Amino acid sequence: MEVAHLQPLSLLDYPGKVAAAVWTVGCNLRCPYCYNAELVLPELGADLPRLPAEAVVARLQERVGFLDGVVVTGGEPTLHRDLVAFVRRLKELGFLVKLDTNGTHPGVLRSLLEDRLVDYVALDLKAPFARYREFTGLLSPDPVASELVSDIVLRVRESIALIRDHAPDYEFRTTVAPGLAPDDMIAIANEIRGARRYALQPFFAPEGKRLVDETWRGQFTLSAEKLRSLLPELQEFVPTELRG
Repeated sequence: MEVAHLQPLSLLDYPGKVAAAVWTVGCNLRCPYCYNAELVLPELGADLPRLPAEAVVARLQERVGFLDGVVVTGGEPTLHRDLVAFVRRLKELGFLVKLDTNGTHPGVLRSLLEDRLVDYVALDLKAPFARYREFTGLLSPDPVASELVSDIVLRVRESIALIRDHAPDYEFRTTVAPGLAPDDMIAIANEIRGARRYALQPFFAPEGKRLVDETWRGQFTLSAEKLRSLLPELQEFVPTELRG
């Protein structure tokens, strides 16, 4: 596991739980509005100090009895070959485990769910699938890139089905990035019709944090008020909440 940061306490990342958050390095997408660029772009992440997995487990062991759970996030945690072994250690300590994922590695997700190693899965839906190329940063006109986007969409669809059928608890969520319109949110909600919950997260670019593509900073995005007005229509498809 390539771990960049351990947040020892979070009251926000695991709904209803007191948790720690483990941030992994590396992602296979290049969502231009992402503000964790140092975890995504290799040229920025190369100099990030790494926390040894054993040291992370040891620090978490000290918090047994205080924390309810641990959130494994990133970056994209399912890129790491030793994710299953790492999560197994967390479960052996008695923690609930929440996984944040982009859903592009359904095989890893299947292993975690079959072995009952995750208690909550949050899958980020970037955009309607027809617009995934734009919002995952895979905009090259090269035919190979086109095939890659199609494969990613198929993998995310598979992960959605796995989560709905096998996750003990879960959510789908969308950061409402610049350029997403009300019709896009309705299309996403329709795609996950009948799911347990869907969360909208208004986009913001924190001061001092670099975006993967800085040209997206300051672009128009749907306001929290506009998103709130959309909730009744989205809730016709799936229970939806607005966060932040």
